[in-house]
Amino acid sequence: MKPKTQKSQGIPSKKPTVSHAKATQWQKPNYKQKGKPKPKTDKPNKPEIRQMIRKQNAAKAEAERQQVRAEKEARIKAYKKQRLEKTKAISKRTQRGQPLMKDRMQLLLKQIEEMKKR
Repeated sequence: MKPKTQKSQGIPSKKPTVSHAKATQWQKPNYKQKGKPKPKTDKPNKPEIRQMIRKQNAAKAEAERQQVRAEKEARIKAYKKQRLEKTKAISKRTQRGQPLMKDRMQLLLKQIEEMKKR
């Protein structure tokens, strides 16, 4: 047999017994409606704002890269044109294979004029 436990006489316990049927004074009432979704607002939330900012920054960076690339290509094109012109002037020859000095002198004169401008 089990030993009997002593019952407290006249001293009520501090916590009332928990029954699942009704709420006691110690339980908080549950006012939340689980079935109803929250109403959506038109205001974007923080992750959406961050994503929008990232997209704007990415677009700015891409535009800047495109501009730098275009400037670089323009400089390369101008340099290639100048180099081709110089190569043509230097490579001209007479019928007997002698270099044409007229074109070389024109090239040197052009270089001197550019140096004076600077």
